[in-house]
Amino acid sequence: MDDNSILISQLYRDISFLNSEISKNNEILARLRKAQQEISSGQEEFMLNKRYIHQPNLNQSVWAGTHANDFDDIRGEIEDTYMRIGNIEVEGMLNNIEVKITHYEGVNKSLSSTISSKRYRISQLSD
Repeated sequence: MDDNSILISQLYRDISFLNSEISKNNEILARLRKAQQEISSGQEEFMLNKRYIHQPNLNQSVWAGTHANDFDDIRGEIEDTYMRIGNIEVEGMLNNIEVKITHYEGVNKSLSSTISSKRYRISQLSD
């Protein structure tokens, strides 16, 4: 076996390995995109349910006094927390997922470029 044949075999093994890495990354990307979609849908539903914080409506004609004021304060705190979770924390998760998606897409692009270079090298060695 001559040196070119050995090198060509190694290049094909490298390409095979790189293709398997791309496949693994594509599986990760599919899971990330699915999670992103599910979290986004869940966020919408979560925010729609915010209206239940103030139900039932307890105005002063129904309920008054110290406990009523405390209850209103608690509802306000719940609403603040609800908004923080629904907006800031969920958006943070979605942004982190987007960063990971961008990362894996970049890795796959780089791997594809490396594969193209190796294929070009094989064509040079085969001539």
